[in-house]
Amino acid sequence: MDIKITKTVVNKNKRIFINIVIALVAVGVSVWAFSQPSRSEQISKREFWTDTIKRGDLNMEVEGFGKLKSKEQRLLSAPDNATVDEIVLKPGSLVNKGSVIVRLSNPRLSQQVKDANRVLNNTKTSYLQLELNQKRELLSQRAQQEQLLSELEMAELKVAAEKKLFTQGIVSELTYKRSQLNHRQLSRRLIIEKSRLKQLSEVHQKALDVAKDTIEQQVEQVTVIEDRFAKLTVKSGINGVVQALAVELGQSVMLGEKIALVGSVDKLYAMINVSQSDMAQVILNQTVTIDTRSGLVSGVVSRINPVVKQGMIDVEVALIGKLPLNARPELNVDAIISIGLLTDTTYIKKPVNVTAGMKSTLFRLSPNREQAQQVHITFGQESDEFIEILSDVGINDTFILSDMSPWKDNSIITIKD
Repeated sequence: MDIKITKTVVNKNKRIFINIVIALVAVGVSVWAFSQPSRSEQISKREFWTDTIKRGDLNMEVEGFGKLKSKEQRLLSAPDNATVDEIVLKPGSLVNKGSVIVRLSNPRLSQQVKDANRVLNNTKTSYLQLELNQKRELLSQRAQQEQLLSELEMAELKVAAEKKLFTQGIVSELTYKRSQLNHRQLSRRLIIEKSRLKQLSEVHQKALDVAKDTIEQQVEQVTVIEDRFAKLTVKSGINGVVQALAVELGQSVMLGEKIALVGSVDKLYAMINVSQSDMAQVILNQTVTIDTRSGLVSGVVSRINPVVKQGMIDVEVALIGKLPLNARPELNVDAIISIGLLTDTTYIKKPVNVTAGMKSTLFRLSPNREQAQQVHITFGQESDEFIEILSDVGINDTFILSDMSPWKDNSIITIKD
């Protein structure tokens, strides 16, 4: 009986000791867990990127992208309803002023050319016939005048002869007066015939003028139709390159429909797309560097389009100096617009969701880079890559630039590997 009581007491003491140890371990674990930061206050080094505060002169720049464009362009369109018979040159082909790009056909227009030329030839023939008829009529009229002149001369001789005979009493007075009357009548007829001949010449000239006008009108008509027919052979019009071709072989095209676009290759400008948020700092005549990916060329801002398209604004850049060898119309290019220089200023690479003039917070890394503390920052002017810091920060301070909005409620976060 005594032995059983002893074992029971020993077992009871052992259980109490074990419970005390378990309790102490639980308290220790709780204290350790409580002293560690939560997962929401931790961030891996692989989840963010940083930059260090710098001080010095900051070139203010705005980046953009776009294409080279031709200063001189020709839009070639169909001169009439036609069918594409042949495509001679395709986009990218270099052309001279008279290079043939596309040949069109239109049987109706071809027949109109023949008909117009036939009418012109008939009109010219009619003019020649009119001239011949007028010459024949003038010759007949002049012959009548010459006949009348001969009769007048005979009448004068008769009057002169009968005058002597009348004084001698050989010819009667009646006969003599009749001869005088005939002479006077012939004189008046001759005057009338001369007037008729003059008027006939004037009438003939008017008729010839009308006929000439008809010929000239028909010549103009033929020229217009032949010009339309000639334009069925679509030519470049300028030295340059075929930028676009809007038709296919065998396609039917309507009058005025676009056929091709030709642009110069030596007279270029750049059309750059710039974000609307950056445009407040872009003005005319600012210096621009255009990168064709094979060379650089300088330029200046020559025009700013006020229309906003999908958050972007078009900026036209006049190019200065020799173009790179790969420069051509529609070439994709990058651009850097120099908008000014900030001297002796503090700056950093632009953090996510930060713009010029705003106030925000950034996480500054501790010297051992094991923690980051949230700091209020006031930003100044921005370049494309950098932004000015107006707050009092230390040179070589390092800040997290990535999006830290998930930790915005934490003043301090722990950096883990």
